[in-house]
Amino acid sequence: MEKYKYFIATCIMILFSIATSYAQDKEAKIALTFEKADSLFVCKALVTSEGKPVIEVPVNLSVKRLFSNLAIGDAVSTDSTGVASFEVPQDIPSHNGKLTIFAKIVDDENYKNTETSAEVNWGTIVVSDNANVGERSIAAGRSGAPIYFIISSLLVIGLFWGILIYAVLQVVKIKRLGSLDKI
Repeated sequence: MEKYKYFIATCIMILFSIATSYAQDKEAKIALTFEKADSLFVCKALVTSEGKPVIEVPVNLSVKRLFSNLAIGDAVSTDSTGVASFEVPQDIPSHNGKLTIFAKIVDDENYKNTETSAEVNWGTIVVSDNANVGERSIAAGRSGAPIYFIISSLLVIGLFWGILIYAVLQVVKIKRLGSLDKI
């Protein structure tokens, strides 16, 4: 029996992984709708499967950012009509005023991971003030760099080349002294 212990454990793991992979065989669809009620921005996600609303499924809402998605609140479960409602913050910055909103079903026991997205004009447009572009700053290029950066970098470069020239002169001096000893 000791001999077959690893074989039995491997078989059990394979059967368990096959059983859990078929547990999420249902596909769900998510439809996003956006409403502005009073001063609130509300996003509603309708989750359906085979034309029927799905109840008690956790839905996550997020907004597309530069490198990843920014989660908006916690996961909300769908109600008896298959709708999960989210209040979207009004102060999410955007370049052109548009936000790409994603709704996801993740890690549900009965339904596969599903994601959908939609665009809405609820972003706060960010206006950048470029009045100080001509000033010296750390982020500026060559001519706009701070004076102490320029002086310190020239000093380091000068010291480096000075040490190299000094080392070469010393080697030449040693070679000259060696040739004088032979005479």
